[in-house]
Amino acid sequence: MPNKNEQEAIRNLQRYLRQLSYVNPNIPTPPIDGIYDTATREAVRAFQREEGLGDTGVVDDATWELLFKRYEESLRREGAPVPLAQFPRISPGYALREDDENFLVRLVQYALGELDLIYEGFDDVPQTGIYDAQTMDAVRSFQRRHGLAETGEVDRATWDALATTYNREFGGYQNQ
Repeated sequence: MPNKNEQEAIRNLQRYLRQLSYVNPNIPTPPIDGIYDTATREAVRAFQREEGLGDTGVVDDATWELLFKRYEESLRREGAPVPLAQFPRISPGYALREDDENFLVRLVQYALGELDLIYEGFDDVPQTGIYDAQTMDAVRSFQRRHGLAETGEVDRATWDALATTYNREFGGYQNQ
């Protein structure tokens, strides 16, 4: 039985192979369990064949280095894009309020407009970047739907719920 460090190295190997299997059907998808079993060995052999390395199923230095290089290339090409953090890291109690005017308000208006495609109650929120009465009403509706205090302001809890809901509906897949 491999020790903890060996198991973690095998799990990393399996993660790299799994990522490559998503974009190359010739590489079988191994489990990520830290056990160098037949499935993992076959995935290594398939990778070695694809790359013109010796088809041994043994991860030597050349295999490891090329595997990691191909894994990184695949993530850059095929992986999820880097998320853009928007909610400001400023004083506790910060919230978007009526008459605020900025890019963050426009993002909230955009997210509410997109969510209106799935849920009702966020209609006609113009993307002006100005926190107006329509935006407050849509935020209240969102807060009601998510069991939040109906303040009409976008505080951290409302932002987190809005971002989580938007990401769940429109975020696409995430790499494992």
